Amino acid sequence: MTRASSMFDLIGQQDDQRAYYDTGGRGRSHAFYTGEEQYRREMERIYGRRWLPVDHVSRFPEKGSYVTLTIGTGSVLIINGDDGIQAYHNYCRHRGYRLVEEAAGKRQSLVCIYHCWVYDRNGKLKSLNGTYFDHFFDKEKNGLLPVRTEVRYGVVFITFSDDAPDLDASLGEFGEFARVYELADLKCVQAKDYPVASNWKLVAHNVNESLHFPTAHKDLHRITDFDDAGTYELKGDIVGAWQVIRDSYNSVSMTGRSQRAPMPLVPEADLKKINWITILPNLLFGFTADYVMMQWVWPESPSTCIVRHFWLFHPSETAKSDFSHEAVFALWDKANYEDWELCERTHRGLSNPLWSPGQLSLDEEVVSQIDAWVARETADPVENEG
Repeated sequence: MTRASSMFDLIGQQDDQRAYYDTGGRGRSHAFYTGEEQYRREMERIYGRRWLPVDHVSRFPEKGSYVTLTIGTGSVLIINGDDGIQAYHNYCRHRGYRLVEEAAGKRQSLVCIYHCWVYDRNGKLKSLNGTYFDHFFDKEKNGLLPVRTEVRYGVVFITFSDDAPDLDASLGEFGEFARVYELADLKCVQAKDYPVASNWKLVAHNVNESLHFPTAHKDLHRITDFDDAGTYELKGDIVGAWQVIRDSYNSVSMTGRSQRAPMPLVPEADLKKINWITILPNLLFGFTADYVMMQWVWPESPSTCIVRHFWLFHPSETAKSDFSHEAVFALWDKANYEDWELCERTHRGLSNPLWSPGQLSLDEEVVSQIDAWVARETADPVENEG
């Protein structure tokens, strides 16, 4: 397949005269960022209704491979069963005991250690050891409760709703980025969770702008040029931006240099770029020519969240005897802790009811796009007049 000259050749025409560039944008209210009511609406109308990206297929290499995930106060188990990857509510059907606490692993049976109910890797109830029921109990109807699950471009999606918006329409132009970076074929070589004492939206803001690189991330700033960057206008429930890697470097890592071959379909003009693409509400991709990072932010409460970070590489590189991702991990792990301090201090500032929204610069368009999307999704329906 012929390599495109740029990602701009593969997506819709960009409007360089769009309205945001006239005035920039503004932040939103104290209540929007830290309020209990706004958080309740987000959990109900976004996280409770929309398709949510939750993992990558490379984390489920064998039957019985599983991961767990906390969303708000709920826990989800995602497991590779006989019919493929399927998500379930991570609770025993008997008394609600949380089945699996580990973040990831492999099991062929799921045992509730409270009363020893046993489920297979397909969510079916196999045994009720130690529990006695009369004839009214139907074991077939007491398997794990499934959560709607789909896979697109190597990304696992779930939804808790029966009327979620169309997934493919929501993804819009994301498939073009997934295709050229061969996302479905990549291998996750490391994952790490970070607790952050901040509202989830502030993390989403932080990871979608690079204005803070010169002051907060000396290692990133040395390798990437925050001033040679721009914002995409993308179709679907996605937002994005791009940023150039400085001339003397070829990889975003602690060394800035890599012997890894660039992925063959990455456009020529993007070999020295990071393409920052976010699937709303909460999954950021950092697409680079030699690896891809995925970073989720999962809300726990109005003031706390968990950030889950993956690092993915092409299998032709991970198969090499001298493969190493340590320089990549070292850079991002350090930058992450720098970011979390920024987000936590920002949350403490926005928690003041006297906070007055500030002006956003022309380089913070994605921050404005995220807030506008959340506001639309959580707004009350307009009632018909008359």
